[in-house]
Amino acid sequence: MQSNDALEEEIARLRLELAQKDREAARLRETDRLTGLRNKHLLNEKLNKFGQKALLVADLSRFGTINAVYGTKVADYTLRQVAAILLYNLPSNATLYRFAGDEFVYLFDNPEPKQVERFAKQLLGFVAQSAIIYEEIEIRIAFAIGIAYGEGSDLLLGYAMIALQEAKAMGPNQLAVYTPEMDTFKRQKSNLYWIPRVRQAIENEAIESWYQPIVDNVNGVAERCECLARMRDEFGAVIDPYLFLEAAEISGILTAITKSIIMQSFAYFENKKSHFSINITDSDFQEGYLEDMLSFRLKKHGLSASQITLEIVESVRSMTIGSHISQLTRLKEMGFLIAADDFGVEHSNFARLLAIDLDFIKIDKAFICNLTSDLRSEMIVRNLVKFAQSIGAKTIAEYVSTKEIYEKVRDLGVDYSQGFFFGKPHRLIYNGE
Repeated sequence: MQSNDALEEEIARLRLELAQKDREAARLRETDRLTGLRNKHLLNEKLNKFGQKALLVADLSRFGTINAVYGTKVADYTLRQVAAILLYNLPSNATLYRFAGDEFVYLFDNPEPKQVERFAKQLLGFVAQSAIIYEEIEIRIAFAIGIAYGEGSDLLLGYAMIALQEAKAMGPNQLAVYTPEMDTFKRQKSNLYWIPRVRQAIENEAIESWYQPIVDNVNGVAERCECLARMRDEFGAVIDPYLFLEAAEISGILTAITKSIIMQSFAYFENKKSHFSINITDSDFQEGYLEDMLSFRLKKHGLSASQITLEIVESVRSMTIGSHISQLTRLKEMGFLIAADDFGVEHSNFARLLAIDLDFIKIDKAFICNLTSDLRSEMIVRNLVKFAQSIGAKTIAEYVSTKEIYEKVRDLGVDYSQGFFFGKPHRLIYNGE
């Protein structure tokens, strides 16, 4: 039988052991296991403490490519080395956290004026001269950096993330400091305003199909038209799509708009010989309803698939995902025509279009608006026309707003024109169902 002294010693040992385990558990909760840095849970706690603070969010550029090309082992090694580089450059009044994936955060307490911007520029310069070596692989790293100042709160992180998005838009090794005037912030505020309103418009059947003529450049006749979405608000005002479509996509109701336009346009053109086009989004392909709905509508309204062009925004993933291409192929087999919309913008990829039997290429407005005064735009349009001819597709110039632009696109061999020179969008009126 143990003595009282021995029992007390054993209890004390157990208490000490439990305390050590509690401290270790707390450390693990607050530590990123891959890099050993503080994690985002601890960051959230520190953010809510009083005092002037600044956040610097550094996003490792092209990390997804590193992961895809070299694999997880090299990617993890890269993150550990990046963490070491960032720690080496740690200011005395800052702490470093791994926030998520390839994002790292410096939290500054009581920063001096312009201290964080100066530090960010030094950091970008340092990493631009750095390379991570794994066996025989040399990996060059770059960051996009977002900065925000203010009182400690969760809002500060949101502001820094908005600045980060602005920096990413500028390219690698760029930084941005948050201001309320930033485009990303404006878009977020705009979307918060429009999300409930577009939901209400769908519930109230206040999404309308309007049409804009598309003119044959050879005979000057409007042989086809594009069906465009408009929204009518509670006061009867007509809202242009650029204001509400992003909000609809964010809230997961973009396909409801496409379905509404399909129903209205098919009903309007019932038993007519008209040719018209409808915009199809990545969300529509993801939902996978197009073949069944379009087939049903053709039979219901006495239309032929060859009358209808499905305009695919060329910059979306639809042109690269296997399941999307399969849907496009089956829609082509049903007789629908396919157009690549907004063609020629930064995401365009000529090679991947060879997997799709395109009927039309719509040349983006960026190359049409200044066509009469910009030689570079003229060269691009000329080459796009040649490319379209090489794959057997027709070309359509968007945003043809003047007689001079119209004459220029005709001279360059563009097949069709669309824009305010021929008419603004008008409402489709039909009797409903």
